[in-house]
Amino acid sequence: MKNIIYATKDLFRNYFKVSGRLSRAGYWWAMLGYLIIDIICVIIGALMDTQLPSSICSLVFFIPMMTAAIRRFHDCGRSTGFYVILVVLEFVFMILIFGAMFMTAVGAIAESVGMFGGSLIGIAVGIIGSIVCFVVSFIGLVKASDPGENKWGAPVPFDPDENKDENEVI
Repeated sequence: MKNIIYATKDLFRNYFKVSGRLSRAGYWWAMLGYLIIDIICVIIGALMDTQLPSSICSLVFFIPMMTAAIRRFHDCGRSTGFYVILVVLEFVFMILIFGAMFMTAVGAIAESVGMFGGSLIGIAVGIIGSIVCFVVSFIGLVKASDPGENKWGAPVPFDPDENKDENEVI
């Protein structure tokens, strides 16, 4: 439990930090912390019959999870630009999918085979591109850290017990 708390605190301590490195353990413990908090917010929202708590949780965690992913990519020797390109491509593929779905609906309503067929190809390309971006991102996030120092600095080991006061309670 202390790993999750430490990693989540570290996530918020480095809210806007895109320089440096983040260990694989640090990233995934923080991700688990986010998921637990989000599940709690979903449950609260279900009890209140609203999605507001989960939406607020997602907004609060959006920037620190993005910056953590960038630092995680740095830890594996990848640049910020590499991660940004993956995110932009994912966004473009999602727009392609939704646009093609809209065109498919319009084509089906208008019974236009040419528009209908082209839209299905757009959906397929969007889905395949989105899957490829997801797999490349996931590989970058689970890849082992570069040993030793790289151009983003020395490795930062994940150690919740480091710099802990004797009186501090986690």
